Amino acid sequence: MDYEHNNDAYCTHQKYTAKELDNLPSNAKILELGIGNGSSPLMYEFCKNNPNAIVQSFETDSSWFDKMYEKFGDLPNYVFNLLGSWDDLKNHIPEKSYDFTFVDQSPWSARIDSINLLKNKCDLFILHDYNYYNLPQHSWVSGTPNDIRINDDSSWLGQQYGEEFVLEDNYEILPPTLVMRKI
Repeated sequence: MDYEHNNDAYCTHQKYTAKELDNLPSNAKILELGIGNGSSPLMYEFCKNNPNAIVQSFETDSSWFDKMYEKFGDLPNYVFNLLGSWDDLKNHIPEKSYDFTFVDQSPWSARIDSINLLKNKCDLFILHDYNYYNLPQHSWVSGTPNDIRINDDSSWLGQQYGEEFVLEDNYEILPPTLVMRKI
């Protein structure tokens, strides 16, 4: 997939997201949690090129939702959903499994809640800005990670997901992007 990286901090995941989208089947079921200028153009292009695929996109900010829907909401297989809160997500995921989940929503806690909700329904996640969860100043982090960008057993993400997923740290472009593949 062709993409133009615009060097915006909100778009540093594009290289990795595009690569994963390229490897999905043409009838893939995808969740996009948090719509935006980085992920939505890629999801739109994927849907345009794969009419049998479906992307269910979710957002909680109504003004941002309207802006992104106006730009990308004209494809029948790229479905935009406005939620009252991320707690409502559980009521909007009817599929038993998904091929890929892109995770980049606000607030920060919603990202982990969403991964926990979906980890038995999806084998592949991309988590943008993942180093935030490994910062030692957070109350949930016990000890000091060897490096907040390396998800080994010293990191919070490594401790949470390292036994279920292979965690691929991508921090050549910051903020970093984590690819999580089910073991």
